[in-house]
Amino acid sequence: MSRPLNAVVLTLLCLVPAGGASASPDRAETQPSAATPSDDPVQRWKGLIEMGPLKVEFVATFKPEPAGGVSGTIDIPMQGVVAAPLQQITLSEREVRFTFKPMGAPFEALFVADRHDDGDRAAGTITQAGQSFPLSLQRVSETEAQAVGPPRPQHPKPPFPYAQREVTYTNAVDGTTLAGTLTLPEGAGPHPAVILISGSGPQDRDETLMGHKPFLVIADHLTRRGLAVLRSDDRGVGESSGSVLQSSSEDFAGDVLAAIEFLNKQPQIDAHRVGLIGHSEGGIVAPMVAARCEQVAFIVLLAGTGLPGADILRMQLEAILKASGTPPEIIRRQLDAQGRIIDLVLAGADEEAVRQATRELVALQSGRPATQTAPASEGMEALVSQQAANMMSPWFRSFLALDPREALRRVRCPVLAMNGSLDLQVPADRNLSEIERAVGEAGNAEVTVVKLEGLNHLFQEVTTGLPNEYAMTEQTISPRALEALTDWLLPRAGLKR
Repeated sequence: MSRPLNAVVLTLLCLVPAGGASASPDRAETQPSAATPSDDPVQRWKGLIEMGPLKVEFVATFKPEPAGGVSGTIDIPMQGVVAAPLQQITLSEREVRFTFKPMGAPFEALFVADRHDDGDRAAGTITQAGQSFPLSLQRVSETEAQAVGPPRPQHPKPPFPYAQREVTYTNAVDGTTLAGTLTLPEGAGPHPAVILISGSGPQDRDETLMGHKPFLVIADHLTRRGLAVLRSDDRGVGESSGSVLQSSSEDFAGDVLAAIEFLNKQPQIDAHRVGLIGHSEGGIVAPMVAARCEQVAFIVLLAGTGLPGADILRMQLEAILKASGTPPEIIRRQLDAQGRIIDLVLAGADEEAVRQATRELVALQSGRPATQTAPASEGMEALVSQQAANMMSPWFRSFLALDPREALRRVRCPVLAMNGSLDLQVPADRNLSEIERAVGEAGNAEVTVVKLEGLNHLFQEVTTGLPNEYAMTEQTISPRALEALTDWLLPRAGLKR
């Protein structure tokens, strides 16, 4: 649940797969760049897309081809998009035009901008899935292009006072290969270790989201304090094989068990001091592993859930709409529409029925008349079809039905459950209380719950908790969250502060 669990169930759509970014005013200005040689055959354009309070920066690079014509790529730093190909490129004296189809998206985005008289600036719109947003472009030098992207001051930079190893291991049950990074503290060891388990959706080993890399920050923080940390790409991401959507939480638990087996073979690791840290959906997987593997020394649930997925989705949608100032009647109608989708999926309905229910929710969320169920555009229809297919996937079906309390009641090791008071994806009070109750029912008295005031689902210090703040906030994770995690974790890992 690093992202809202399902784009259509919660919000209408995102600009591209990972959402928007924030740019400070001085970085958003579109003044001509004197450093850009007008005769440079390679054109680099810094772009800014404005989606209300969200601002997405990107760089489009165009190169002449020897055989004629122009090729182009786009970089969107805050979304992890690097050198993605562009299509249908037009570069004329009057216009800059191109299309971009994000990987995995059913629709393309059309960028059209009219050039100013100076030729180095342009303004227009980006249109995707029937929605348009203001677009500005400025031609920049290679150095200026490399500086584009939201600031993320907490991301650690080398040199590091610890070792890093690129590793792979295999889930023997289905042959899935997982690739990751193992960070090792100074000294021969053996060291206590933690395995980081990411939230929902395809995530890389750093749990990269909107330019933030929370698992990179956590791994660096803990390794500097004496813990080895293993973080891995999810199935189908980076160098890992398999597919997230064609897998289930049980499969992810198997991947974590494979990670434990891998660490057991490393001479630098103390196999008796291996714990798990799961964020969001990872907080569902961690108890599943601990319940079946007595070796697990402790688990940490960062914004983990204490209720079935169907309940979490309803809570998410209601919390986000309320925080957005949505009128009660509209909230009720959207919850009813969402409930129909969930009921259909749980009942095993066919994809067409789910697709029709999804159209109805999209119509509500786009502000169109409820009786107008036809998609607003081909792009919107493609979006509806993709989301319906996602909601029919093995992962989504299993998530809706899975009750995390069943595993929590079988956990015997120490448990820390942390959440932010402004978490709108996994609301704190209800979920923390259910986690504490379920662990207690197992006779396990070593359960600690911590609610951190003013923090959101990513444990950032924010104002509303709405997902648009994820990108707009420079902070990746609050020092208060890191301190609470460390204070609880170090003594249970046999380390001193």
